[in-house]
Amino acid sequence: MSELPEPVMIPSTDGVQVALHHLGGDGPPLLFVHATGFNGRTYTPFTTPLTKHFSVWAPDLRAHGWSTAPTNGNFEWIDVANDVLAAVDHLGIATGELDAVGHSIGAAMLLLADAARPGLLRRMYGYEPIMWRPGEAFGPGENPLVAGAAKRREVFASRAEAMERFAGRPPFSVTRADALHAYVTNGFEDLDDGTIRLRCRGADESATYDGERCSTNDRVVSHAPVAVGKGADGDFAQLGIPAFEALPNATLVEHPDLGHFGPLEAPDRLAADALAAVLPT
Repeated sequence: MSELPEPVMIPSTDGVQVALHHLGGDGPPLLFVHATGFNGRTYTPFTTPLTKHFSVWAPDLRAHGWSTAPTNGNFEWIDVANDVLAAVDHLGIATGELDAVGHSIGAAMLLLADAARPGLLRRMYGYEPIMWRPGEAFGPGENPLVAGAAKRREVFASRAEAMERFAGRPPFSVTRADALHAYVTNGFEDLDDGTIRLRCRGADESATYDGERCSTNDRVVSHAPVAVGKGADGDFAQLGIPAFEALPNATLVEHPDLGHFGPLEAPDRLAADALAAVLPT
């Protein structure tokens, strides 16, 4: 893919400026929403097949990628979903006409956006949407990912150093090489001293994990056809299942050989799943 254009910056709630990337394609609009710690540009091996059928747009959620952090520190997911709605409104997508693909928090954000604006979704593919049954969500500060993200190393001497470090550690040790390259290329910003720094800072990633407790499946109202992709994660074996249980028009597409980062492990295979879900029949 040729070099991507600079993102459009659009206002959301809580003082956030959302970066909206055009990932390519000249068909009807399709919205792609990334996982925590990533951004729209870090998924190009997965999203490129989608651009053959759609004009693919990808918002960066607050404090991720090129988007700004909330001025009031609000990372509650029911409010983060406003970042998706800001992109929808900017693109002029009417209620009932949103075709969308999401991964992890991105899939949850699409479902929460649909809950805020019932009937928004037309068709959707979501790989392991982070959504809990009522009463099963982590309490404040209890998510085990909160502490790890807060201590995440942010600065590296170069992208080559970052590439070497990530290549030998999960989850990137099992992702496809071009997916790791896309992450290192687009997940870091260049600093004046020649070093690079994570675009999603550790404290903001930590706050994002801590805000997920309100993503519960009793909020799901969508009757749109939704395909829920599912891997076989050991510690998080239920990821995606609560959303699937609550969606009345959902199908479950399982890949027992993949983990939570399936779109980066097998981008072509899961892009085919996504297209099967969102292309009109």
